Amino acid sequence: MSKKVGNVATTTSFTSEHAPCRRVVGGVRFRDEDEDGMRVEHVHYACGCQTSRDVFHDGSVTHREVHHNGKVLVHEEFRGE
Repeated sequence: MSKKVGNVATTTSFTSEHAPCRRVVGGVRFRDEDEDGMRVEHVHYACGCQTSRDVFHDGSVTHREVHHNGKVLVHEEFRGE
C-alpha cells in the first residue's frame, strides 16, 4: 500500500472479485482523492479487464468498464454543476 502526502491515495491488491467479463479473479485497485472533491478509482483485473470511475471537482462523473478483449462495455459520463 502506498500513500501520498496531502492526498489520500492507496493501491491495494485483491484476490477474488468479479471482473467485467464475469470471471472471479484477483487484481489491483488504485484510489486517490483530494481536498477539493476529485476522486478516482481504477481497477486492473488479472484477466486484463479494467474499470474506472472518476469524479471531478465540478461533480462530473465518468465511469468506464473494458473487457479483457478490448471491447468497451460501459462508458458513461454525467455532467456536474
